[in-house]
Amino acid sequence: MNDLFLVYGKIIIDSIRLRSGTIVAGKLGGGGPQAAFGMRLWHSQVALLTRSGTDLEPEHIQTLKELDLDLSGWVRFADLPTPRGLLEYDEQEYLRDTGLMTGKDNWHTLLSRPLSLSDSQRQAAAIHLVTEFGSEAMVRSAHDLQHGGALFSLEPIFDKHSCPDPKTLLRLVGQVDIVVPDWPAARRYASSDDPLTVLRTWSTFGPRAIAIRHGSHGSYVWDREHDQFWHVPVLPVDVIDPTGAGNAYGGGWCAGWHASQDARVAGCQGTVAAALMISHAGMPPLTAATRQQAAELLEIALRQTVRLDR
Repeated sequence: MNDLFLVYGKIIIDSIRLRSGTIVAGKLGGGGPQAAFGMRLWHSQVALLTRSGTDLEPEHIQTLKELDLDLSGWVRFADLPTPRGLLEYDEQEYLRDTGLMTGKDNWHTLLSRPLSLSDSQRQAAAIHLVTEFGSEAMVRSAHDLQHGGALFSLEPIFDKHSCPDPKTLLRLVGQVDIVVPDWPAARRYASSDDPLTVLRTWSTFGPRAIAIRHGSHGSYVWDREHDQFWHVPVLPVDVIDPTGAGNAYGGGWCAGWHASQDARVAGCQGTVAAALMISHAGMPPLTAATRQQAAELLEIALRQTVRLDR
């Protein structure tokens, strides 16, 4: 086993309506790059597993390269377009009824194209999946890695428009090591609006650690080893663009958990990644200044966590 972490998720080119009403067009997005940012913030060796067309602009490719990722698992297909999205958010920073603009046939054809792991990637220490498909081929690859000792982290997408088999995806939750669902799905499967009740319910599903992302309300985290339930509030940053906050959180959560084995610490690292993501339109830069800001925000995040089970 090596020190490489894997992120599996989509590339989507987004046009985003900001709170000001301004539309920012043609930004590199999708769960793959955004989760990779959150992971790279805290870990040095990250490989991106993803698909796209060959129609990305030079600035999109440059953005990926500036994250200093292993991009050997990025496969481009000349016969299919890169998915494109139109995004707008409500006051709770949840997506309104807008989204993917790419035709469903092209979307499903692209996602059906196989991805294979290199020999080095098959020795990875962790894999983080951002997916709505509980039985796709990459899930089987992740299980293979897990059986070899790698951490299996899941961000399940229970979106009613794109998740074809929620029951299979929910079963997968019980088979992974750590999971990071969003609040709408988490509360739905717990049949409660009380954060502690929702977190307690999900703690019975099987994973070692859980982080439930709740937009502007922060997140709720737990792990089996410490058996404590925490609320991690959002950080005091100016919200420019909520796009990718949840994905960045998931990548940061995965890297943080692998290093600390502590849900409170990992949740704070995910929160920092999300805060940096939302303070930029599109992907933020990953520079020395960004890392210094991350370190300062982490101290704040750790100070402001609150026990839920006292």
